[in-house]
Amino acid sequence: MQKLVYLSNSRDYTEQGNINENKYFTYINGLLEQGWNVAHMTHDVLVNDPDQIKHKESYVSFVLLEKNDEDE
Repeated sequence: MQKLVYLSNSRDYTEQGNINENKYFTYINGLLEQGWNVAHMTHDVLVNDPDQIKHKESYVSFVLLEKNDEDE
């Protein structure tokens, strides 16, 4: 079985806190703990307008997860 998951993170470089508490990361980490495996991942860092937003990153990705049907 396969599942396609969208992953996104946008944060200020000066932001405090654990990046892994992002709702997308938390969801994917939960699936990995349930036995799903990453089959393929595409990713890109979006460039923000430097005149508008300083010290900001935006990361997006599509993650293809796989799990054997026997694992269900």
